[in-house]
Amino acid sequence: MIDVGWYLSLVGHRTADEIPGVIERLQACGITAEILDKVLCAPESLLYAPERGGEDWAQEYGGPIGAALLTSELLAYLAHQHHLAALIQHDLVTELVATDSVATVAGHLGTTEAAVSRLLLVPPTSPPTGDIPTEGPTP
Repeated sequence: MIDVGWYLSLVGHRTADEIPGVIERLQACGITAEILDKVLCAPESLLYAPERGGEDWAQEYGGPIGAALLTSELLAYLAHQHHLAALIQHDLVTELVATDSVATVAGHLGTTEAAVSRLLLVPPTSPPTGDIPTEGPTP
């Protein structure tokens, strides 16, 4: 049975099949659901740890392996958030272009017509091209 804390931290960006393996690897480094939740809710706690924590900063995050796993999990989480934001942006821009010209929409958004057109041509559900990461690594 998966602890509810782990589940709540992982369910949005990991599949049901991935979750047990992720938990197992994190727990092997002494990482708790609370530590994972802290990193996902306040990424700066991990992102600025090398600057603030001195030479042994990673020990707070399960050592170098634990810190690497948490970083991978953070990347997967942020990639999922990025994908959701891209879907919302695509839907909104599509609605705007239905009633206004691409030039008008671009002006409202402070971007170029080419950027608006590109957004409409490549929906966020398209396979990744490698230009922008849309999937996080699997820890």
